[in-house]
Amino acid sequence: MGMFRKIAVVALATALAIALPSPARAHGQLAFSDPADKTTVTDARDRVTLYFTERAASNAFFSVTAPDGTRVDHGWSGGEPKPLDKPVTELTLRDGKWEPQEYRTGFPTVVPVSHWPQQGVYTIKFISLASDGDKVSGEIRFDYQGPVSAAPSDWQPPTNQPDPTLLGQSGPSAAAAPTGASAAAPDSGGTSWPYWLIAGLLVVAAGGYLVARRPRARR
Repeated sequence: MGMFRKIAVVALATALAIALPSPARAHGQLAFSDPADKTTVTDARDRVTLYFTERAASNAFFSVTAPDGTRVDHGWSGGEPKPLDKPVTELTLRDGKWEPQEYRTGFPTVVPVSHWPQQGVYTIKFISLASDGDKVSGEIRFDYQGPVSAAPSDWQPPTNQPDPTLLGQSGPSAAAAPTGASAAAPDSGGTSWPYWLIAGLLVVAAGGYLVARRPRARR
């Protein structure tokens, strides 16, 4: 049974290596925003600003949505970098090892806000690509309790959607993809394995290991 035991151990180790996520590269992540997540805003500002550890991609997507689902954003633009009050640590792959690296400069993205149609929770969503190809996405929610204002006379709510390449999609159906962005950890850029395949490998490995450990019947 020695050979079977070795095979079972190798299979189990392989399955676990596949199942465990690799560290996220986390380049170009959000350093801070104004307003910050889960804060209350009482002034009718004309913009929101997000600071990243590198400039947003030219095809990045940003939106600001009112509590009733109406978008109030009006394009976006970059700005002058500024020193971060608190450095941001990201992981960088060097010589096959993940090493922390500090970023002390924030690169702003300015998103104009057309008006404030109601009080309540507003949502800022962003999707971009970092310089190493990682997807940078997330959302910021803040409670607006300032004065309500009407839309400008020539205002038309934006209808643009994220570039399909930001979503890792292609083809005609990509334009209809949902615009929601996850606030979870950024994509690692690795291959995505189906859960059923991982579970199957684990079951096979565990079964082989149990068979290998079963005592042989005495003759």
